[in-house]
Parts: sequence; C-alpha cells; structure tokens
Amino acid sequence: MIQEKSEQIRKRFLELNVDIELPEIERRLSDLTERFKVPIAEAERSVVSYFLRERGITREDYYGTPQGAASSMQISDINQSEQWVNLRAKIVQLWDSTSPAIDQVGLIGDETGTIKFVKWTKSNLPALVEGKSYSLENMTTDEWEGRFSVKMNRTTRIQELDEDIETPDMEAQLITIDSINESDKWVNLHAKVVELWDSEHESIDQVGLIGDETGTIKFVKWAKSELPALVEGESYSFENLTTDEFEERFSVKFNKNSSIKELDEDIETPDREAQLVEIDSITESNKWINLHAKVVQLWDSEHESIDQVGLIGDETGTIKFVKWAKSELPSLVEGKSYSFENLTTDEFEERFSVKFNKNSSIKELDEDIEVGFSAAEFTGAMVHIQDGSGLIRRCPMCNRALMKGTCMEHGNVDGIHDLRIKAVLDNGIMVQEALFNREITESISDITLEEAKEMAVDALDQSVVQDEMKKRLLCRYYTMSGSILDRYMLVENVWLVEGLPDNGVDALLAEVT
Repeated sequence: MIQEKSEQIRKRFLELNVDIELPEIERRLSDLTERFKVPIAEAERSVVSYFLRERGITREDYYGTPQGAASSMQISDINQSEQWVNLRAKIVQLWDSTSPAIDQVGLIGDETGTIKFVKWTKSNLPALVEGKSYSLENMTTDEWEGRFSVKMNRTTRIQELDEDIETPDMEAQLITIDSINESDKWVNLHAKVVELWDSEHESIDQVGLIGDETGTIKFVKWAKSELPALVEGESYSFENLTTDEFEERFSVKFNKNSSIKELDEDIETPDREAQLVEIDSITESNKWINLHAKVVQLWDSEHESIDQVGLIGDETGTIKFVKWAKSELPSLVEGKSYSFENLTTDEFEERFSVKFNKNSSIKELDEDIEVGFSAAEFTGAMVHIQDGSGLIRRCPMCNRALMKGTCMEHGNVDGIHDLRIKAVLDNGIMVQEALFNREITESISDITLEEAKEMAVDALDQSVVQDEMKKRLLCRYYTMSGSILDRYMLVENVWLVEGLPDNGVDALLAEVT
C-alpha cells in the first residue's frame, strides 16, 4: 500500500514537472502510518501538503481535474466519493452559508433527484441563481454518513442553459412531525414554537424547537429569509420548509420560499413537565429535566451569547452545561451544589449536554453533592499546548480565568496568579485534551509559580511562560491518569515515558503540520 500510494503521488508531481524521489515519499508515508498509526488517507494528504509547500505549488494545481476524468451523469448515478462529474441541473434551493470559505450552498436537481452542492469562495465562480438551470462541469463528489454531495472548485465550469431542467415534484404536503424520516423533502406543518434558543451565528435569525401532538423537532430560520419573527408559545401554519438530517437527527429549515401564518388554535404538544433525573439516565435530546448537581468546572466562554459553560455533576457522573446570556439567570459558582429545574437536553456526536433557558430556575442547596467521576489513563505525545496555559490570573470571587484582566461576571478585579496547562496528547489513534492544575503544572514543567511570575516581570509579558512550557514539554511522551470530564481529563498523575521514539518527533510534526 505504501509503495502504491508513493508511486501515485510521484506520478502526479511528475505531471506538474516536479521530480520527487520515490524513497523520500515512501519514508514520510511510513513514518506517519507505522510510527504514529495515522490512517493511510490522512497520511497521504499530509505528505502531499508537505511537498506542495516545499515546492510552492497550490492545492488546486495538484488536485486539478485530470484530463478527461469527469463523467457526464445524472444525480441518481452518484454512488461514490472523489469522482469527477458533469451534471445538467437546476438550482432548487440556496441556503445561507455559515462559513466565509463557502460562497454558495444548497440543492441542485435533475429529473432523477436532488443533491447538496457546495461552491467554494476561492473558486471565483459566477453566482448561481435559484430556479435557473446550468451545465456544471468538473465537480467532485463527496460523502458524509451515506449522503452524497458535489463540490465546485477552481476547475469547475458553469454555463447557464436555455432549457428548464425538470426536477422531482417539490410540492409540500401537510404532515405531522413524527412522520419526518427523510432529508431534503419539502413539508408543511401546523406546530407550536416550544422553545427559542440563542443563535450563535449572524446568518441564523431564529433557532429552537417546534412541536405538534406527535413530537418536537429543531428548526432553523435563516436571516436572509426575511420571515416574520416567531414567538415562543404561539402556534403557526408553516409552509414550504425543507427537512434536514445530521447524525440521524432530523430538523427543518425555513427559506425564502417558506411562509408563516399565525393560527387561532393552540397546538397541543407532548407533555414537557420536567422530572428529577440523574445524569447517567440522560439518553435523549430535546427532553425537559430537573437535576440536583454540583458545578464541577467553569470554562471560558468563547461567545458573547453564552453566559456560562462548563460541567455539572452528581453521584452518577458529569455532563456539559450551557447557560445563555439572555436567560438572565444567577451566576453559578464552581464547587457549589444547586437544584436546577426546567433544563433541556441536547446531543452532539453521541455526547449529551443540558441547556439553561428563560424557563429554567436555579436554587442553591445546603448539601454538598458527591460527584462520580470516570477514571482513565492515557499515553501519548504532547502535540499542543492551548492558549490560556502558563501564568494566568483568576477572579478571587468565582475562580474564573480572567480575560484581559476582566472577569465576565465581576468585571475588573484584582486577579490571583495561578499556573495551568491545557494540553493535547496524541497516541496515533486518538487525541485526549487534558487540564493540569498548578501542582501538576509545576511538577511536569519544573517551573514554580514564583519563577513564572519572575519570568513574566523580566519580559514584561506573561506569555513567555507558556512559550517556555512548549519548549520543555512538546513532542515528549507522557502517561497521565485522572478523571474524564466531558472532553477533558483532569490530570491527577503524570509521568514522562522513557524509551519511546520521541527523537525526531519534533521534526516530523513540523513537516506535516
């Protein structure tokens, strides 16, 4: 496999008049796949990227369309990824892009079906118009969890057609929420707005849950749709929504073709009276629950719409929480125990979380709740030390790490110095994020808090502490043990692993990153 992939890479570079020695390609692929257990496809991309940077070649030049590679076909014929295809299709629907790298995204269709498309900003291709038909040449196919899409890049050619391409009947039918079991379908619903969430992206006007007597479903209303605002608790007739699916969870999207009409009737929705549960019993999203839990850890919020984010726990385990700024709820304090009512559950990539909203309530408890942790051990190379590591200041009242000398809750305060490391370790198969407290940080870095403060004073810059820790710790192998809390391990013990081949790791990482 290594030899075959190496020959393919060398052949493609020769087509670009670049001669790379075959043994050099094989060596780099072998290092990644055999020493670091990187999958062959990822290793191939890394090696190609290295030589592209070294020789000053663009990715578009390397991955450009091989002569005659694109095949003319219909949408229903697309059954594998990384194919070059030509299509004659109509722009069925345009969606709002949530990334500056994407110029346009939506659905195209022909008489055999519809498929998602993505047009990259860097492709500099002309704008597509909803409802018009085009000849689209030199697109590449992609696949994610069994759903295919096509991508338009710098080599794609777009030509408007005089003819109107026929597409499958898109007439929306009035259905109930529990009957939604396919994506990319047009539907009408009579439903109540059960809950509105805070949007974390300017392209989204409103997002939340709508429901009828059969269940609830997430909705997204794009800002560009220019539709009237929905009101929590009101019932509506919704027409021309499109269904979507991600990781077997369905949602509906409003677009410029959608319409909203308020209903006089009150749509009945499933009983959402919250029950007191334990954290390890949370197995479904979009459920209303009550919890008795302790605030285990507060994280730094990266978005102004989020007031607090972190971990809460009870005897059965821990779970991530998000408290929206608009909920106007009292601040949680790390280490204190509370009664939480009317939270909603959420799930992403099979990991559950809970969200606070305007209907939630928080009451401090006199008791101290014992938190059950899952202990684990991990061995790997330290490949990254994240920002916010090294010498930091904490709020003396809530213990939050200060951002530019300011606590999000208590404003400008006289912070208390502390040391910590937020690290990423990689064993070649998976990565583990880890948090090192002051004691562990001093032990592993051999830098005490007082020494760190002296370094910062001498340099008039506290970031020198983090830089010094990177020099001392990165690309070495460690075994660490501790409690797993969401994506982090709270490290309780750590050891430098002697005898593993850390010699040369730094050079290899520099080549492929």
